[in-house]
Amino acid sequence: MHKTKRPLDRTGLAPVERVARRLRSGMKVPAALLLAAAIGLAGPEGGMLPAAYAAVSVPKLDNIRVALFIDTGKYVSPAAAVTLSADAGLQLGLHGAAGAKPVHQAAAKTPVRVYADGYYAQLPETGDVTAARSQAQKLKAGGTAAGVVQRVKRGQSAYRAYVGPFATKEAAASAAAGQSGATVSGPLRWSAGSFAGEAEANAQAVALSQAGFDADVALTEAGYAVFVGEAADSAALQALKAQIAAALPTVALAPVDTAQSYVLKRSELDMGGPNAGGPLAAFAFGGGAKLWAAAADAQGGVTVRERFERAYRGGIEVSRFNGKLAVVNELPFEQYLVSVLGSEMSKEWPLEALKAQSVAARTFALKQGVKYQIAHVTDTTTDQAYKGVAGEFAVAQQAVQVTQGEVIVDKNGLINPLYYSNAGGMTAAPTEVWGNEVAYLKSQKSPDEGAQAGKKVWYRIVLPNGNTGYIHSDYARATGQKNPGGLPYYESTATGVSVRPAPYVDNTTNPTAFKVDIGDRFVVIDQEIESNAYSWIRGPYNAAKVKEKLGASYTGGALSRLEVSKRGVSGRALEVTANGQPLKAAYPDSLRTLLGGLPSTRFDIEETGRYTILGAGGATRSQTSASQPVVVASSGGTGKQTDEQLFMINAQGKVRLATRDPQFIFKGTGYGHGLGMSQWGAKGYAELGYDYQKILLTYYTGVSIQKAAP
Repeated sequence: MHKTKRPLDRTGLAPVERVARRLRSGMKVPAALLLAAAIGLAGPEGGMLPAAYAAVSVPKLDNIRVALFIDTGKYVSPAAAVTLSADAGLQLGLHGAAGAKPVHQAAAKTPVRVYADGYYAQLPETGDVTAARSQAQKLKAGGTAAGVVQRVKRGQSAYRAYVGPFATKEAAASAAAGQSGATVSGPLRWSAGSFAGEAEANAQAVALSQAGFDADVALTEAGYAVFVGEAADSAALQALKAQIAAALPTVALAPVDTAQSYVLKRSELDMGGPNAGGPLAAFAFGGGAKLWAAAADAQGGVTVRERFERAYRGGIEVSRFNGKLAVVNELPFEQYLVSVLGSEMSKEWPLEALKAQSVAARTFALKQGVKYQIAHVTDTTTDQAYKGVAGEFAVAQQAVQVTQGEVIVDKNGLINPLYYSNAGGMTAAPTEVWGNEVAYLKSQKSPDEGAQAGKKVWYRIVLPNGNTGYIHSDYARATGQKNPGGLPYYESTATGVSVRPAPYVDNTTNPTAFKVDIGDRFVVIDQEIESNAYSWIRGPYNAAKVKEKLGASYTGGALSRLEVSKRGVSGRALEVTANGQPLKAAYPDSLRTLLGGLPSTRFDIEETGRYTILGAGGATRSQTSASQPVVVASSGGTGKQTDEQLFMINAQGKVRLATRDPQFIFKGTGYGHGLGMSQWGAKGYAELGYDYQKILLTYYTGVSIQKAAP
């Protein structure tokens, strides 16, 4: 990219920067200065360079809030509880109108459990810790949020496994209905007094527990209190009051306002992690309470067990939002970007590619605003991948520092700098993804091939019994022999080698079709590079499976044909027809989801159920699943149906699988929607010598890279 050198004044600022500074400060701009800026911005042919947008206002963000668990109604990432720890120890506090109050200080690497108070399905209380732990483990294995509260009642240990919490009594009752002997408890309690310190409150809680009641020390904005009981409705609450009055007539009770902020201190059993089965400090909060967890050392991170055991800089806020648990990581904005880079790109990639990602990620995050009401972004690719401390590395830190504050703008302000893994050689036009135009996004070539560099070959094989699939080339070797059709025989070099429908390893989406053992022979009919972000294969899927995936988008009968009927400028599918009927897609890119989660819409469809047979005298016959079966006649005149599965060789020696029942194979390039910057393309451009600015201005047209005012 040609860069025009702009004249500087004695302050060291070019005219355009001087204009920007005056505009930001509200000062008038002299006509001569405007003219100088215009001259400085003019390109060699008189065109305006992107720096014309340098005066656009850019928002400033010191700390960013990242939702780890949240339910907004549209975005749902649920959790019933979180288990927090820190290498140097954890500090837990209650944030309220009166300020922050210390709640608990955990030792190094010692976990604490935090959840929002609510309704529970409780199993019968037992003095047998092993039995209670087994009950909770069974509940947890069934996918239910479960725990075990540990108390001392009448001088004896008492354990109670529970399921929950739930937002409503009805939801807890539904869970209880499936458990023998289970009852419903809730957040309605009596206060058995307020106290100046925790020791006094604990003494009152012990006295109530000795009398057989469930009592917890509570921290409120006013100080310490003791809450007793776990009633699910007013009738149970009144019955509890009578029981306490009969057993402890001197204890004065007052109703607890469920709207007030409070946190209950409990002991539970740890149901996971290295301390499984041992005691665990637990905290149930209610009302408008917000708990804040931070590492005892300023540089440390807070580990969230339920979020892949990841550690996070800054602090973790746990609160209730929309009636559900919300867990938000708040940390310095630029530090967040370091982790985003490490979560989105590799530390082995060129610095210029990482710098381009840094500017794009910063712009993207600022553009979102407070997207989730109590958080700016999530930690998933719904926004930007963010893996906390695990995503950090030194080169990412360097890339963020040298581009600090830099963002991408056009005449309207911050752009939405979409990016993704791989363009498959050509970026998308917005019309190919959303169906509408975006001025700064154009379809153009992208050097994405690096994603397949070093990938091994997979062989497509056929066993004597007709089984077919792909085997990794490391586990197959040529025998030097060929079959009558001239295709080579190979054999397995190991035992228990997986053969998969497509050439890549994924036990969920591409599970093992069958296995071969050492010495097993098979014919190799084709080979492909292992599927990757640049080129990939998905399938084969039978017609019934594809129809199931299509759901309401296809209303026809049995599926026999599936074709790309319209393509955009980059070759991406704009329309796909099933039996000639266009699929009902909300927008072009949603075809990926309709067809079972394809990596991109830049694909071709290979059908195994349709083929053409060339007969004697040049006659041809088009064969489909509705056609009469293909019969091969023997020399004795007898015939045998052969088209359940056929392998046909064309004039170029290419083998194709044909089946009587339709199957569909998707072969494509690219990974992601294709709009804006391709990450693999940024790597490719950096390796070609582009700096980060040229990379960004290649993928986003007619924009400017601007540094936010300090």
